[in-house]
Amino acid sequence: MSISTRLVTPGRVIGDRGEFMPIDGIYIDENSYLRSQYVGVLQIDVYKKYASVKKINVKGVMPKQGDVIEGVVTSMSDDLAFIGIYMVNEQPYRIPVYTGILHISQVSVEFINSLYDAVRLGEVVRAKIINNNYPFQLTIKDPKLGVIVSYCSVCGSILYKKDDKLVCPKCGSVEKRKVSSFYIYR
Repeated sequence: MSISTRLVTPGRVIGDRGEFMPIDGIYIDENSYLRSQYVGVLQIDVYKKYASVKKINVKGVMPKQGDVIEGVVTSMSDDLAFIGIYMVNEQPYRIPVYTGILHISQVSVEFINSLYDAVRLGEVVRAKIINNNYPFQLTIKDPKLGVIVSYCSVCGSILYKKDDKLVCPKCGSVEKRKVSSFYIYR
């Protein structure tokens, strides 16, 4: 029996549905990828094609419903953004340990065509957790929630908030995001 092990964090892709049979501590996402539910040790039996994650205790705060988090958008599509959580209720982690999911329906009470109108890859977001289980579902509907650091999609510079818009000081680009009232650069 050959078992390989390694440390994984929540949301980490383990493989796809055809590679391994998920046993414990793993969920299957909407794209049929196997993802870790916990911070833990991934155990893969390469002969039997089984995968599981044995949960380990992490020093720090375990997020729960109602907590306000800060995190970085690590991947996204037109209707979903994955956010690597590095702070819960103002208590930081050394590395993003948990992952949150922001659905387009949790951005605003007004209709938006694409999540790209609200957040972009690599930006820092302040959000609230709306469930108690992993993966954490997030909302940014409140005025205090949303993007707190944003980057220009033309030149990559930090955008500054001017009135209700984000403006690039280098190239002059004006961009739209769902900006938090805590936006850092003014």
